[in-house]
Amino acid sequence: MNKAYGAGDLIIRENTPGDSAYIIIRGSVEVSKVIDGQRVVLDTLGPGSIFGEMSLIDGRPRSATVTAVEATTLSLVDSKRFQVILNAIPREVRPLFSSLSERLRNTNKLVSVLNQRSRLIYSACSLLSLMQAEAGEKNGNVVSIKLEDVVYEGCRVLAVDRERLGEVYRALAQTSLANLDKSNGDERLTVDDPAMLKAFVGFLAEKMSYIPGFPPPSKKFSTLSPKAQQVLFHLRNVAAQLPEDKAGYCHYDFDKYVKQATSTLKMGVKDVIITLQNLAGSGHVRLEKFSEEVQNKAVVFRSRDISRAQLILLQVEEFEQIYEAL
Repeated sequence: MNKAYGAGDLIIRENTPGDSAYIIIRGSVEVSKVIDGQRVVLDTLGPGSIFGEMSLIDGRPRSATVTAVEATTLSLVDSKRFQVILNAIPREVRPLFSSLSERLRNTNKLVSVLNQRSRLIYSACSLLSLMQAEAGEKNGNVVSIKLEDVVYEGCRVLAVDRERLGEVYRALAQTSLANLDKSNGDERLTVDDPAMLKAFVGFLAEKMSYIPGFPPPSKKFSTLSPKAQQVLFHLRNVAAQLPEDKAGYCHYDFDKYVKQATSTLKMGVKDVIITLQNLAGSGHVRLEKFSEEVQNKAVVFRSRDISRAQLILLQVEEFEQIYEAL
């Protein structure tokens, strides 16, 4: 079914229920959001473009307002017709649509604080990590996606203009996390190590951990201070000779370790204890009130977990440099 709209007519309104999507047959529409009390235009769509599909996928309210720019004809896609379209898609692919919708809506929560560049970097990298995982072309461990596709989605859900978003992605392509491939005509963002990009997003999330309404991050990176590095090094090189239990864990007497660490590392008792608590909160070690192996409080750890924590320390240094470059 086709519907006609005149210039300035409201088609869908942000935060209202939606049970249909639209395909533009003729004319054009403007996509906008209200941010901090001001209307911000995200994009202008022309013939062949589709909008409103996210509400059909997840049944949640509209994420933006759409207004006709000129005399416009739209093809209405109701839930029944949309289901027919979905049924033509392989069954194993369908869950990706709801997953992508959910993650994009979560990313969309950031629009009210994108006035700061640090928020923009986090949101842009988070979106890239999401899209390359869901829709990127894989060649071994390398994943690539059209730059234009990422920028389009960024404009649509992050409420920033193309130029600002493009600057971030082009700067990211100058780092070790990604590069820009122009060999086949289309500009494609290529990610050689998706796991590293995902880790960088986690690193940025900790920097953004004070965003109201967001769950606190795991503190995987920020707790690994220089003091934590010293404590980990001492734990690995002094205590790693201890016998392992059946699960592969070493149990180190807590009081004995604190005493040795304060003596060897020239740190205060309070600093050592707080650092151990932070490391336990990050999941790198475990603190037990009583361990049968040592008959006392204990620092419980696996050598490979300590090695992994030290690798994260090296990542932090690299990630800080990438963040400054962006």
